[in-house]
Amino acid sequence: MNYREIRARLIASYGNFVFFPSDPEVPKIISTKAFTHLVLGEDIVVYAQKAMEEELEEELQEDYEVVYEFPNLKGEYFVSPYTNVGNIDFKSKNGLEILKKAMRKPFEEEIEIIEDLNERINKALAEFWNEISIGMRESEAKAILDCKLMKEGIVNFAYPTLIVSGKRSKHLFSKSSEKKIEKGEIIYIDSSPQINGYSLNFSRVIFTEERKEWVDALERINEMYSHLSTIIMPGINCNFLDEQIRKIGNFPHYSVMPSGGFYMPYAPGDCVLEENMLMSIVPSIYLDDGLIRVKRNVIVGKTKPKFLI
Repeated sequence: MNYREIRARLIASYGNFVFFPSDPEVPKIISTKAFTHLVLGEDIVVYAQKAMEEELEEELQEDYEVVYEFPNLKGEYFVSPYTNVGNIDFKSKNGLEILKKAMRKPFEEEIEIIEDLNERINKALAEFWNEISIGMRESEAKAILDCKLMKEGIVNFAYPTLIVSGKRSKHLFSKSSEKKIEKGEIIYIDSSPQINGYSLNFSRVIFTEERKEWVDALERINEMYSHLSTIIMPGINCNFLDEQIRKIGNFPHYSVMPSGGFYMPYAPGDCVLEENMLMSIVPSIYLDDGLIRVKRNVIVGKTKPKFLI
């Protein structure tokens, strides 16, 4: 039984569930999207069209029953919170609470995928740092970063890569534009590379000149991370973690969010860290000149955390 089968059995233990190919949880439950319905219950059944048979037989790695017909689903089923319930023809309930329990952290096999993704991102960034320059358009810099990431095998992004410069980095819904990067600006980078349904979202800043206020802000964030390396461990309350992160200064969003496509933890919140939980830490300092944010991903270890990109 591989890790996807274990995950499927875990979800089914909370109630009957139906997943669709577009649900983001699918890569953690089945190794193919060549199906119409994935039904988790006492038995796990993959429903597919006959035209999908060759692809399904080639890709399916799990020991699930396969039925080439449209399902007749009796009773009530839970569905992913991302499912468009207007398109389904059976009784359904939002399965968010089940998924919070069953997908709160990755298995060891999934951590290997995430660590591989981390290495690929670092290789891409090493090349990108050498190519970004003053006078380059934001959209051009974004295209270069995406290209470097795809060269390393990145197949998708959880959201479009963002590279903005100057005060626009503080905008809530900013996006890369044709604006040229100028000397005297903060360059803000935010991306979410993805492999096989697992993603790591990270952010970095580049200073186009050295200003004490910028450097001081970045040093506060780095000192905060150094402190977190001594306190992040199983049993730590997320509200306590949030308090430590906000010592750099308050900001209007979560300080910790789940990463990799999992469901926990969030801070502020009353969740408690567990070994192997994967989270993004999102410290932010808003200056008049722009945003300074260094978002990093962390795996909670038994005695100490492992910091990723």
